[in-house]
Amino acid sequence: MCGITGIINLDNRAVELAGDIYRMTCNIRHRGPDDEGYTLFNKDGCIHYYGDDTPLTGHDNSPSKAYPRHHINEENTPKAYMAFGHRRLSIIDLSFSGHQPMEYLDRYWIVYNGEIYNYLEIKQELQGLGYAFGSHSDTEVIMAAYDRWGVKCLEKFNGMWAFVIYDSKKNNIFIARDRFGEKPLYYCITKEKFIFASEIKAILAHSEVVSAPNISYCTEYIKDGPKEYIKETAFENIYRFAHASYVEMPISELRRSGIQEVRYWVCIPNASEERYDEHKARSYAEKYYELLSDAVRLRLRADVKVGAALSGGLDSSTIVYMINEHLSSQGVSEKLETFSSIYKSSEATKDCDESGYINDLSVFLNVRSNQTEPQLSEIIAEHKKMIYAMENPAVGPNMGGWYTFKLIGSSEVTINLDGHGADEQLAGYFIYLWRYFANLPLSEVAREYRAFAGVPGVSRMKMLLSIGLNVLRRILPAKVLKILTDRIGMKYNMSILEPVNNILTESTMTGLVNLIHYGDSQSMAHSIESRLPFLDHRLAEFLASVPAAYKIHNGWTKYLARLAMDKKLPDSITWRKDKMGWPDPTEYWFKGPLKEWLCQEVENSSFLRDMRAGHDVRRRIESREPAINLVRLLNLSIWHKTFFSSSVRVSGNS
Repeated sequence: MCGITGIINLDNRAVELAGDIYRMTCNIRHRGPDDEGYTLFNKDGCIHYYGDDTPLTGHDNSPSKAYPRHHINEENTPKAYMAFGHRRLSIIDLSFSGHQPMEYLDRYWIVYNGEIYNYLEIKQELQGLGYAFGSHSDTEVIMAAYDRWGVKCLEKFNGMWAFVIYDSKKNNIFIARDRFGEKPLYYCITKEKFIFASEIKAILAHSEVVSAPNISYCTEYIKDGPKEYIKETAFENIYRFAHASYVEMPISELRRSGIQEVRYWVCIPNASEERYDEHKARSYAEKYYELLSDAVRLRLRADVKVGAALSGGLDSSTIVYMINEHLSSQGVSEKLETFSSIYKSSEATKDCDESGYINDLSVFLNVRSNQTEPQLSEIIAEHKKMIYAMENPAVGPNMGGWYTFKLIGSSEVTINLDGHGADEQLAGYFIYLWRYFANLPLSEVAREYRAFAGVPGVSRMKMLLSIGLNVLRRILPAKVLKILTDRIGMKYNMSILEPVNNILTESTMTGLVNLIHYGDSQSMAHSIESRLPFLDHRLAEFLASVPAAYKIHNGWTKYLARLAMDKKLPDSITWRKDKMGWPDPTEYWFKGPLKEWLCQEVENSSFLRDMRAGHDVRRRIESREPAINLVRLLNLSIWHKTFFSSSVRVSGNS
């Protein structure tokens, strides 16, 4: 897990790059505090440089050439047409052998952020084909796989990644990002340069980058929230490289054609209306357990200590259970460490507290539970740090996740596993019930309605509306149905009639990407690697193929997962009806003790005034409007102050 940076001069001229690549890479030190490296390329070849955090011992382990003692800040640093920078959080092969930028076969150079969990299996296959390796890292394996299979190497990788490979023989560049967007990659193309980095703040540190707020993005953010899955960002001229995509091209074409990503992976959902069958359900549950357990096994590969975030819900509890199973089979006697945010000190926040479930599971599985509670007196300062870490304005306060990773960062744990991605693939959110009842066979409607009618958080009115649409869609043409629903005053959305699995796949590749970004930015802000077993592509492809009848059934969401974990976890967790999922006491905080801070921040923001937003914040905060809407305005105000001041361009303010 690391942070990467790079600068490519598009006209192939050698120019001063050392200062910019150094500042850029320093701006993401939090992503890799263990090691620092730079490579500058010119017509005479390439020169490797170190930084202040580079360990200058253990060079005998280097898989390539002897390590030169050149500091990137030296005045005689030569001009170059390309520069790579890297910050390393040492996870696999802690020796100097894992140092980056890394060279392979005297041809390929890579800067890489992520983990290829099945690298040992790929490495063994490549060794059988004659490839040799000088390190125990997965970085070399990526380059060897690319040399052997070209862009099709991406199909073999099980993991998370954002990398850039330079092929010095062909003068080609190969850029790729993982299937779900777990690892970020941004870029900016100026008149003369292509600039890329793991974080936007690194790009802003480049002396030639000129950016401003992207007004159209900010306007849409106020209306609909963040969109971490689209090309545009909140910063003008700075773009997001698409997930599940790659670019392979000669550097000479970058100026002419820019970045045109090619998608290499699409998850195809099963849109059938197959009815529930008990025998099939058991078979699906066994397959689900097998795939998820193996995903956890692979994600335990590391040379540092592993822990787990635990919310008290089914998904994170399942991951903790499976980690325990694997550690036990490996003979590990040390207790697994779990980390949680709780809210039990105040009556006003207890509706967000899951400490009871967390404590029950900790005793049941015999794990060491570490817990923290966001303190009201700290929220303002921590919220500002969160905005800086997120870069694009976030959807809410995000203190639950932020404090959890802060807690992990204060421990000896470097890797965190958690349960992100289950709800979107297994229909864990109640919003999917709209589609479920709109597509359910009519013979099953009454039974399912009765089963869901008493579930906390489920709207009977919405269920009845969906059932009504289910009946009407069978007897009316679509155009007539739309006219009818418009006339009765309901905002009709054709997607409500989409099969459940179609919506789940869409959610996985859009809304889930927001949550993935939050997890990556918050964890890396505290120099923690976060791994997500539910995003193993084998599991995702399997779940997309499972008919929706096995995901929502008999009054239960995520039925398949509950069936798989039945009698393995306490019934109070496996068959828990209410759903929370790392909530923050947003209503209490921002309509209570933090109300005046929010109002003043919004009202005093010249940026929001120019956008004609937030002028009525005091009226709205006293109304029944959800506070989360107004927190968007707060986030946008703080975001603008944070990133459009001189301090961020050089060293940030984290």
